[in-house]
Amino acid sequence: MNEPLLAAAPPSWTLTIGVLGRLFIYSSAVFSFVSILAWVFAKNNKRLERIGALSFNIGCYSLFGAILSLAVLFVFDRFEFAYVWGHGESANPIPLKIAGVWAGQEGSFLLWAVTSAIFGVLSVKNTGHYRRWYTIVYALFLFALSGILAFETPFALNLLGGQPVVPRDGVGLSPALQNYWVVVHPPVIFLGFGSLTVLFAYSFAAMATRDTVHWIKAVRPWALVSLAFVGAGLCLGGLWAYETLGWGGFWAWDPVENASLVPWIFTAAFVHGVMVQVTRGKWIITNLLLAAMPFLSFMYGTFLTRSGVLSDASVHSFAEMDRTALKLLVGILSAALVAFIALWIAQLFRAPTQTTSREYKEKGLHLEGFYRFGVALLAAIAVLTLVGMSVPLFMALKGAKPGIVEGFVYNRVLVWLFFPLMLGMATAPLVSWRPLPPKEFFKKIYNVVCVAAGMTGITALALTALPISNRLPLNSSLTMLGGYEIGVFPLLMAFLAILYLVIAANIVRMLELFKTSKAGTAPFIVHIGVAVLMAGLIVSQVFEQKTRILIQEGTPAPALFDYLIAFRGHTSNLTNRDNKVLFDITNHKDKFVASPGLYYYNDGSDEPKLMVWPYIERRALYDFYVSVNAREARASQVIPLKPGNSIAFQGFRLEYRGLDGPKENKNSDEITVSAIIEATSHVGSQILKPAIHYSPTKTESNLVNLGKSYQVELKDIDWTDKTAFVQIYFKKPLYSVEIFYKPMTLLVWLGTAIVTFGCLLTAWYRRNVSTLQNV
Repeated sequence: MNEPLLAAAPPSWTLTIGVLGRLFIYSSAVFSFVSILAWVFAKNNKRLERIGALSFNIGCYSLFGAILSLAVLFVFDRFEFAYVWGHGESANPIPLKIAGVWAGQEGSFLLWAVTSAIFGVLSVKNTGHYRRWYTIVYALFLFALSGILAFETPFALNLLGGQPVVPRDGVGLSPALQNYWVVVHPPVIFLGFGSLTVLFAYSFAAMATRDTVHWIKAVRPWALVSLAFVGAGLCLGGLWAYETLGWGGFWAWDPVENASLVPWIFTAAFVHGVMVQVTRGKWIITNLLLAAMPFLSFMYGTFLTRSGVLSDASVHSFAEMDRTALKLLVGILSAALVAFIALWIAQLFRAPTQTTSREYKEKGLHLEGFYRFGVALLAAIAVLTLVGMSVPLFMALKGAKPGIVEGFVYNRVLVWLFFPLMLGMATAPLVSWRPLPPKEFFKKIYNVVCVAAGMTGITALALTALPISNRLPLNSSLTMLGGYEIGVFPLLMAFLAILYLVIAANIVRMLELFKTSKAGTAPFIVHIGVAVLMAGLIVSQVFEQKTRILIQEGTPAPALFDYLIAFRGHTSNLTNRDNKVLFDITNHKDKFVASPGLYYYNDGSDEPKLMVWPYIERRALYDFYVSVNAREARASQVIPLKPGNSIAFQGFRLEYRGLDGPKENKNSDEITVSAIIEATSHVGSQILKPAIHYSPTKTESNLVNLGKSYQVELKDIDWTDKTAFVQIYFKKPLYSVEIFYKPMTLLVWLGTAIVTFGCLLTAWYRRNVSTLQNV
């Protein structure tokens, strides 16, 4: 619990920083609005254009000032500010203090505004004749976010009697946020979210200027940056969950997770659409829509997560927004959606006059057809996921209690789209924009198929013949959509065959292009990374083994395979958040010490809350994942016993004979009352006298031994009928431990790194687009 408030007033400099923070937000709103007005009326007016450009930059830099002000307040523990008090703590190291900036709702909106402003400043200079409408759209969005921050402000003071007061310490980050991932993950993924504004603004400006051709090369690097940052953020979020939540997985298809996944899938679809328009001059209308969908879907996801609809349906925790701020958010989403759809429909009727497509008369397999196939599958996956994450909203609108679509439903439905999508990634690199006759295509793919088949055969042999096969559920089956049972092993081999095909085909294409176009090799690196990532996710989930164990000090228990687990002790006391529970895990040729975290914290409720962290023993081919789910000292609930009553417990018969006392202690003011209980077992009987000691300042109970493994406590007495309320405890607490065997998780992180590197490398190669200034 925090200590009482200090009587002293806060120092004037901190109040000045808070005022500056508010002023920066108001400044961003004002200058963004000025920029909007200047650009609206700036047609062929250079002076207004300069005012609009300067105002836009000042509005963006004002947001940088706001987040810097908030960071200063966190670093210096200025708890007179309600947001700092709610998410800061003096004991936190500097990185966690800074992470407090975005740990809550107000701060995360500020982070979104700042990352959007970063990309606004970076992108606006080279937008050419699109700049007018590009800046209007961008500034309007920043104006709206600043308006939300004016109501959802992180600079509100803790007031008492109208005066600011300083708590001695802050509430601090929630236990799940108290690790390094809170420092890394939110900035990375919000950089991705902020960059999505660039894609939307470009699409809107292209339609508003009626030039839907020249924007596409300029937007391509930004789309690749978005793909890299949102994708990396998603994977880092999965790693955060894996290392923190203790359920042994990376992805749960939670609506909050899907709110980030859907924009990434739409971005991936847009990146492929860009390739078609740049190369063939086609898909103009499609790309205008695909460029906007990542931004619009993220706006919708933000509404879902911040409106309170998911408060009882998601494992993530988000506070409900201020009602006025929520109305602003809904207004932004609605205005953006209506305006975009109106422009897009208008463009639909103008589209035939703006195509520059180049047609080929030959028939055969060509890259555009594969892109059309892949983009359609990506869009279908995104839409189905969007519908699934919207189920809680649909249920709330019907007046029902919101509930989520379970993860296994997504798996069973989307797997039917995954197979053809991966098959497209494997075959597309082997064709070109010019149609390829089927015979030539089969000649090109033959060697790749042979390599993939060989790798699949080697994998199957390794899984069945090597000692590792004893650890894998090769004979189990999965229930698919429609109730079909499919064997795990053949299904896995089919997945791996396609993934090997993806890797082999893309490596072949990279080698072909390396001498002539190094820039052309980068997209294929991304495909390889996706295949590696998916292989890690599939193998680690399909071949996962787990067991739940109850373990007690001095009594080793069998774990997975031929391992034994034995409790060793604690590294600290149970209220220290750095406390670890130590377990020796051994077999005849291997041993290691697992040290999952466990401690109790007080959240203001009657009972202390348990917080646990998993321990991961990482090996080259697998992870041993150890999670403590509970520490249980109580062997029973509180038991009411009336005189003459008896109960059976674990081989004992406990008979309550009545009370002994009250008795006064001559040397103190303490009064003692004991319950007399006879405990009988097959080895004999004993008299137990658990007691309560009353004094003017406190009440205490003592524990008495029941056999070798238990203790009894007298919790309370009902004096009207002399009922004794007793509780039985384990002499040595029980720990509920869950152990997972997760094969090939290394591929998940390797694939993530490859995808991110490939996206950024592609963006780097495409950064030098032809200037738009004179277009």
